[in-house]
Amino acid sequence: MSQIQNRPKVAPDLVWRLLDGNAVVVSPGAGEVRVLNRVGTVIWQLLIEENGPDDIEEHLVKQFSVTRHQARSDLQAFFSDLTERGVLVWETSGS
Repeated sequence: MSQIQNRPKVAPDLVWRLLDGNAVVVSPGAGEVRVLNRVGTVIWQLLIEENGPDDIEEHLVKQFSVTRHQARSDLQAFFSDLTERGVLVWETSGS
């Protein structure tokens, strides 16, 4: 049985760098710069490594000692914000 999953990906036109421990994300087309905080930077790096939402959630629970519910809620808000800004795109894949 195949399972369909939506997976967040960093938009292909972005430029980003780590600067003083924070991810700095530049959207050249929109002329916007976004500096991610510590947690956002951890999530960003996990996205770059092509981790899925479940893996990222698990990582947040372990690294920041938060509940699964809190990690999921914060992750959804983060994804929603970055998707609205065109920083994340979603691909559907079957597994």
